[in-house]
Amino acid sequence: MTAKELLLDKARETCSPQTDMALAARVGVTRSAVSLWRKGGTIKPNHLEALAALAQVDGEIVVRVMEEQAETPAQRRVWRSVLDRLSAAAAVLVLVVCATPGVARAKTVDIQSFSPDSGGSMYIMFKAD
Repeated sequence: MTAKELLLDKARETCSPQTDMALAARVGVTRSAVSLWRKGGTIKPNHLEALAALAQVDGEIVVRVMEEQAETPAQRRVWRSVLDRLSAAAAVLVLVVCATPGVARAKTVDIQSFSPDSGGSMYIMFKAD
């Protein structure tokens, strides 16, 4: 299944009834436009944005659709580069979350007797280099 098909199907699932006609109405296009997209037609950026919002998908799916729709090898390379960077950023985030399991069990720390009873003030020092 292509990213475009996945996006269209996820967006259609949010419609009632779950039809391409209902999806077209939600996006503001004709039923034939959705049919054209399903047959390989290009989704314009504003419609792609609307579909992503309906489907509640992350940017990766949108970038994959843009890569699939690229007309030249150079455009495909650009979108592949963006996708690789998104994947790398996601991998770093996963590593950070997995490497710091104690964050979820963190305890509060009193900072120089900072508490609601002390009037809510806190003394902070800053040393300029």
